[in-house]
Amino acid sequence: MSGELTAVREVWAQRSQARTRADVLYLLYVVALSALVIAAPGLQMAGSLLARPDVIPALAHPLAPQATTSLAFAAAAALVLLGAVRGPALLPPFFTATLAASGIRRRTALWRPLARALLVPVLAALTAAALVAVTLVSAAHAATSGAVHFVIAAAGTGLLLGGAWLSGELLRGGARRLLAGGLAAASVLGSFLPGMPGPGRAYPMASEGMGTAPGVGLWAPGLLLAGLLVSGVGILLLDRVRGSVLREQAARWDSAGTLATTGDLAGASGMFRTPPSAGRRLRAIGPRPLVLLYARRDAVSWLRSPERFVVGVVTSLLAAAVLAGSTLLTGPLSWGAVLLGAAALWGAGGTLVDGIRHGVHTLGAPALFGQSAATQVVLHAIAPLLLLSLLAALGGTLTGVVAAGFAVDGGPGLSGTGLWEAVLLPVALAPVMIIGRVRDAAKGPLPLALVTPMPTAQGDLSILPMLAWQSDAILLALVCGAVLAGLGLLGPAWLLGGAVVLTAVMALMARVRLRELTR
Repeated sequence: MSGELTAVREVWAQRSQARTRADVLYLLYVVALSALVIAAPGLQMAGSLLARPDVIPALAHPLAPQATTSLAFAAAAALVLLGAVRGPALLPPFFTATLAASGIRRRTALWRPLARALLVPVLAALTAAALVAVTLVSAAHAATSGAVHFVIAAAGTGLLLGGAWLSGELLRGGARRLLAGGLAAASVLGSFLPGMPGPGRAYPMASEGMGTAPGVGLWAPGLLLAGLLVSGVGILLLDRVRGSVLREQAARWDSAGTLATTGDLAGASGMFRTPPSAGRRLRAIGPRPLVLLYARRDAVSWLRSPERFVVGVVTSLLAAAVLAGSTLLTGPLSWGAVLLGAAALWGAGGTLVDGIRHGVHTLGAPALFGQSAATQVVLHAIAPLLLLSLLAALGGTLTGVVAAGFAVDGGPGLSGTGLWEAVLLPVALAPVMIIGRVRDAAKGPLPLALVTPMPTAQGDLSILPMLAWQSDAILLALVCGAVLAGLGLLGPAWLLGGAVVLTAVMALMARVRLRELTR
């Protein structure tokens, strides 16, 4: 079997884009040098800058360990669902076809890509933990020994997250949904139960004599050993990965990479949209009026993809909670929460607007039910707008209700104006996001003028305008979130007025794009 695999790798290494051994060694050299020269000093500088009076109370809050554990469980649930469309043990289509037609054990061929994929959650967990640890140590709120233990626990947590990612690739639909739901429930419980096992048990809190807190010395290596054990078991379970899953994911990933290389980022992300899998007997056509008819069509489309819809709903609630929480914070934490919440709310809105995309795609086709494409877009925007606004209100209210426990020093808590401000920001941003989705759906093809070469002393910079054109929607969403958050500091009237203006501007830009597509 090893001989067969060696022959396959020899053929694969002869392709024109193959990396030589010297290329691999140079890449490792660059990574190691970057970590020593850029990453380590950068983390130290970032920690020193974040050691501020408006940041430290949040990081040193008694409930911060519980929040850390809750975030870890939520990330695990998301990775389980991600494994259904892009698992960590994945080979190019060439290797996948060769593997399926041979007697090579799958663990022999898949352990290398699995090891490379595990670096993603491990490095992400290490970076976040190191930033928090350095910040607390810089402010003299934690000992160096506690910071080291927290980083070790983060490494183990990253390996456990990789195991959750692999489980999403191994399990079938029902078991995968059950596991994701259990992890999501554990995330909710972790917010209220201080004894939940997780990285929060190794959180670097200030203790008597600034030594390591009790139990940290056991939880940190324990999580690392658990992560290594899960990774080892995952390698043994690679033989159980279904060939149909490997072929489907390999083809999807290859197509997405090709589209991304050509600059079509929207098409690349669309490759990971799973086809409808439920509700085939639900009737999308019903009696009028038109508003209810189109709302019914949208509701049926949501129910046809239950996993995607649930992820969109949960993400909307979390995004609204983060946006509402930004009103209870100050400084970098507040603006970071605004940007994170706006990006998440924009992404969640994408799961609700398939009807809008369909309406744009019918431009030039015979009018469905006698309505033009513009009328369809307007009617399809009503249900997503109402649903996202409702979810934003629920998420904001949730933050207001638990604000007494999570608010940092100086936060408004549950009192009157503070609660209304917390709810108002995500609710005001919801219609801006939905109308922004209309504008994004009517984007059209990449203008040829943007691919004109731009030779400079640093090389061809034509990629910059192309990237700006591709990412204009998310950048505009972040700007709108920041603008509304800034107006919220002036009062509710300014916030509502700004939301109306931004929604009108988005609608005007969407109308202009629709007209350009009909020319």
